[in-house]
Amino acid sequence: MKNIIPLIVAVVLGLVAVFAVSRTIAGKDDTREQKVEVVMASRMLDEGDTVSEGVIYSVSVAVSSLPKQHVKWNNRNMIIGQKLVHSVAKGDYILLSDVGGVTLSKGNIIGDGEWGVPVHFSDSTLVKMLQPGDEIAIIGTYKLQEAVKKGKDVDAGTDVIQRTVTTVIFPRVRILELTSGGVLLSLPPQQALALTAIQQQAELFPLLRKTNDTKAMNRKDGGIYESRTLTELAEGLNHIEIPAVPSEIKE
Repeated sequence: MKNIIPLIVAVVLGLVAVFAVSRTIAGKDDTREQKVEVVMASRMLDEGDTVSEGVIYSVSVAVSSLPKQHVKWNNRNMIIGQKLVHSVAKGDYILLSDVGGVTLSKGNIIGDGEWGVPVHFSDSTLVKMLQPGDEIAIIGTYKLQEAVKKGKDVDAGTDVIQRTVTTVIFPRVRILELTSGGVLLSLPPQQALALTAIQQQAELFPLLRKTNDTKAMNRKDGGIYESRTLTELAEGLNHIEIPAVPSEIKE
């Protein structure tokens, strides 16, 4: 019996230590995740109520937990003075869709220090399925010119060959609004400038992402596609022979 008591105490202390470490690790993970100040309702708001400074407050929310049509605290002026088309409970987000019956200025939805960029895509099939708040990756297909030596001789000249490649331009951007055949994005100035120039030289295509997914954020994760990729896919595969007469269907 005397030996059991120290054993129980040791187990309890071990569990306490594990719990403390896990809380510490969890706390560190929370601090690393990017957070955004968003608008919340400080009291129950009914349909038809006017949004004012006195009925809202800011809350810091992790990016992974944000709803699609959240309103950043720095952009609260875009909804101040607007009438609600939906009721909002105390402590809930006030979303753009809650004032959806009111026409808002495009300039009001652009992020602080960012520029609005209209982007048009070569294939608008996916665009028809998108909604404001959706997140997409943008890939581009474009031509590269490369100088290749004609031979091994030092004095040998060079030929210029042209390669067509496809690669990731932006791994994740959030759609502000849909336009005719494209979308409106809000980007930092340098990225906005680059995308404006790129779409003049490349065919752009959108790929839908899971909202608030923080994986595959490095542009290089997508790699590069060129014609030899198909050739390499075929290497090592056996040829398929199609019979002259299809096999009978067995019932």
